[in-house]
Amino acid sequence: MSEQRNPTSRLAGQSAPRPLGPTPAPLERRPSFDELMQQVGQVDYGPVAEHLDDDARAALGLPARPQPVPVDPGLADRVRDYFLGHPDQVAGLPARVRGLLAL
Repeated sequence: MSEQRNPTSRLAGQSAPRPLGPTPAPLERRPSFDELMQQVGQVDYGPVAEHLDDDARAALGLPARPQPVPVDPGLADRVRDYFLGHPDQVAGLPARVRGLLAL
C-alpha cells in the first residue's frame, strides 16, 4: 500500500472573507402572484410608441405617423417580437424602452 499524504489547504492560516457592504434588510413580505399580475397590468407602454418608425408601424399594421398609437400589453408583445427580429434597431432604443420590452 502506498503512503497517503495529508494535503494542506492553500487557505490555511488566512482570515475568512469579509462582506463588502452592509447586509441587505430582509423583505418584510413578498408580493403575491395576483399582486405581481396587477403591477404588470399597470405598466405604461406609452414611451414605446414614440420609437416606432414608419417601417415598424407598417410591419405591425399600425397607422402611419403622426397618428398616435396606444400601446397595450398585447401590442407591446408584438412590438417586442418585431424588435427581436430586427436586432440592429434595438441598439438605437433608449434603455427605458428596452426595459419596458425587456430586450
